[in-house]
Amino acid sequence: MTTGRIVAALVAFAALGAPSLAHAQNTRAGLPPADQPAIRGIPRPTSFSVEGGAGIVGFLGGVGALGPGWNVRVTGAINDRWAIEGNYLGSTNTRADTRTQLVMTSLDAGVRYNLADADRLPLQPFIVGGIGYAGFAGDYGDNFTLVVPVGVGADRMLTENIKVGARFNYRPAFFDNMGSPITPVNDEPGADTWSLLAQIGGGF
Repeated sequence: MTTGRIVAALVAFAALGAPSLAHAQNTRAGLPPADQPAIRGIPRPTSFSVEGGAGIVGFLGGVGALGPGWNVRVTGAINDRWAIEGNYLGSTNTRADTRTQLVMTSLDAGVRYNLADADRLPLQPFIVGGIGYAGFAGDYGDNFTLVVPVGVGADRMLTENIKVGARFNYRPAFFDNMGSPITPVNDEPGADTWSLLAQIGGGF
């Protein structure tokens, strides 16, 4: 084989191998896409998931102090970008004026929109919006309010079937009255809340 042919073969080999090498280096540099397990590199897109989580819940109107929150969520994918959700959220907060406990129970249904395809980023960002019910048990609580939760978050597959993520939600409330005997007239505090929760669950 002549020197020219050897050089030509080496150049061709380098040209063919460079993209594969670059791809391998990029893969090792960070997490795989969000629809692939972080622990095992096997694609596992999910159409249905059940998750549980915990975090903190606060009141925007100063009704109560920060308190622990917990949730259960069921999500069903419509396609790669859209999904529907059902949520339960509970919390317990110390009321600011009476120093007694308020226990929230909230149920809502909503729609989730993924801001990017799961196979493009290490985390899949999303926005959510919905409508539901929230009740507050305890001194001067309100047993029925209408809530319209909106939020942002991100999640990914940790293994083939385990999904992890976190989200921030703002939950404005309507038809709410959390006033007590010491509340100034026409200044009843509302039941608007926010939550920051981390979750883990199964994707199928």
